[in-house]
Amino acid sequence: MEDVNFLTNVTLFIELEPQEIDQLHKSFHTTRFAPGDIILQEGKANRALHIVRSGRIRVSRRVDDGEVALTDLVAGQTFGELSIIEDGVASATLEAVADTEISSIGMNDLATFLRDKPAAAAKFWRQMAVDLRRRLVQTNDVVRSQFEVNRALAENPAFRQVYAMCNR
Repeated sequence: MEDVNFLTNVTLFIELEPQEIDQLHKSFHTTRFAPGDIILQEGKANRALHIVRSGRIRVSRRVDDGEVALTDLVAGQTFGELSIIEDGVASATLEAVADTEISSIGMNDLATFLRDKPAAAAKFWRQMAVDLRRRLVQTNDVVRSQFEVNRALAENPAFRQVYAMCNR
């Protein structure tokens, strides 16, 4: 029974009834990754919603000729949500940075569950909106702090010198 319980702590499913969790759980499968394994590649197809069961995953995006780390995901966090809404293409690369276990549900199985359980679907989509709002607020905070750094670099010669010394 413990295997099913991990879903009750996942934000997207937190409002679901126990019988809905039990039914949904049957469609999940678990995969293990070693450090350095690529879980999803930016721009490649993703047709599943994933939950980090254990470990740590680095999320990064291509920028010019390199990769920029955006965040790390840990147990209980989800990824692949945008593929539900959009075109099923990964918007970032996800790499295991520790031994990692994820549970996934295919989009077809999730869509069938949500279609067959409208009350559960309403709760799921509400939590999806709450989660995406939280992520947007976090992103706005990062953009705001980068804006402040850029403004300081543009307006303050002394700050530019210190910044340049720190980033050699």
